[in-house]
Amino acid sequence: MGAFSLENFWQHGWQHDFARSNRYEVFFGLPKVMQNRGDQSRVVSMMAEDVLIPGMILGTRPIRINNLNEQRAHVIDFGGDSINFTFLIDGSWTAKDFIGDWMRKIVNPENKRIVEFPDQYYATIDIHALNRKDEKTAHWRINDAFPRSIAPISASWQNPEVMRLPVSFAYKDWEVIKTYNSAGEVGTVTA
Repeated sequence: MGAFSLENFWQHGWQHDFARSNRYEVFFGLPKVMQNRGDQSRVVSMMAEDVLIPGMILGTRPIRINNLNEQRAHVIDFGGDSINFTFLIDGSWTAKDFIGDWMRKIVNPENKRIVEFPDQYYATIDIHALNRKDEKTAHWRINDAFPRSIAPISASWQNPEVMRLPVSFAYKDWEVIKTYNSAGEVGTVTA
């Protein structure tokens, strides 16, 4: 008999449920250059249709011991190259305007040599995983984030769907703020 039975699996799932990819909320903190745009930040947070919860990579190096090559960890990388979001575009184009303005405040498009200091354009992005009762089950914070690219948006007479805005954000690192158990109590961080 195997180490785990189908009954073990169902009991665990029944007690703890499963994380659902459509149960989340995102909050974009305002960088200093966008402090007067609080209402738009709330709309942008609400329009985040697709979110990637960040990962991490351990950098390894081979160490030669006699005839064997062993991999040894030497650095941790929080995947700070980029994290992608997709936003729904409302009729007022709030998400595109907000993120585009943020980018234009980082580097002046008229004089490309005027670049803002990082502490002025860095922001935090908070991602909460939710259960089926809209209770938070996990909280990740992305630190020192800023928009790096806005992808082109396709428009077509043949497609009546809601337009979507793919945006890539650069960031420094991320952290697990809290996890919650099935009773909604703060748990220990295991990641």
